[in-house]
Amino acid sequence: MTALHEHPTPTAAGPAPQRRPGPLTFWSAVGALTIALTAYCWTRWILSGNFTRAETGTDSYDYLWYLRTFEITATAAGVVMLWCWVIRPWRRSRHVPIDGKILLGMMFAYVVDPTLNVFNSAFAMNAHSVSYGSWGPWLPLGWSADEERFAEGLLWAPQLYMYFGLFAAMAGCVALRWLRRRCPRASNPTLYATVFVAFTPLAFVVEMIFLVLPQLYVFPGVPSNFSVFTGEVYQYPFYQALFAAVFGLMVTWLRDSVDETGRSAVERGVDRLPIAEWRRHAMSFCAVTGFCTASALSYFLPYGYASMSADTYVELPSYLAPAAYCGVEGKPMCASEYLDRLQNGTTE
Repeated sequence: MTALHEHPTPTAAGPAPQRRPGPLTFWSAVGALTIALTAYCWTRWILSGNFTRAETGTDSYDYLWYLRTFEITATAAGVVMLWCWVIRPWRRSRHVPIDGKILLGMMFAYVVDPTLNVFNSAFAMNAHSVSYGSWGPWLPLGWSADEERFAEGLLWAPQLYMYFGLFAAMAGCVALRWLRRRCPRASNPTLYATVFVAFTPLAFVVEMIFLVLPQLYVFPGVPSNFSVFTGEVYQYPFYQALFAAVFGLMVTWLRDSVDETGRSAVERGVDRLPIAEWRRHAMSFCAVTGFCTASALSYFLPYGYASMSADTYVELPSYLAPAAYCGVEGKPMCASEYLDRLQNGTTE
């Protein structure tokens, strides 16, 4: 980090050009790839014949009123958040603070959402949501069968990234400040571990009450020895809360790393580069977007892998099953079921 504060050494030919800091270069490249991937996947998806409403089926859904209220509230809150932390600061000073960049970065990080089901049928969204299938088939790293029929809730799912990303970071930073006052001798790893421990049950409570019980999304397959309410449509695997806490902790670190200039660790050094102002803004935004994407993947990829331990699948109602490709009646075994049979010496 000390190299970031060094000044170029003058030479006979003039001052040496300022080198781009390694973290800034890396994360801005990741962010640029994320933005390009979003544009590619969404364009292919919208122009494809798969951009149609998912079938809800014939099963009755008792919480439609809650879903519609949640969609309206989430959309309105998303607009207000963008106004407060992106549009208004930009209009005032032509500068977007870290909170606004996290909001925008999480919107682009949403492109990785379909990766949850790459390894197993582990996640299902409600087809009563305003949704037009999924862009999963155009992700370059693989996708699950029937992914194009996955009911991405467009009026509430992207906002969850914004809420869980920014609000978790805000709450985490408040907790860190409080802990640093109360425990001035505690190391940063100890403080962050404490925040992680607090995030984990909080993620469980928030998800169960506001999302899983009203069936905005559910977990079709879970490991019975590491889950609660096993066998019910609202069953919940504990690793979901653990990986969600990792996601929240990473974004907390990003916000906590902001220095007196308003730059986070992944942006630091951009103001000293001899480039146009608009390019500084672009690199800064891309760096934050790249780290937001990595934070999401640090939750999704381990979650997908952990879902291979699932041994209990519930029969999903029709409005949660348009993209179910295994684990339900009339579909083949899920990968985790087949793996379990192989481990026990039988494929029958």
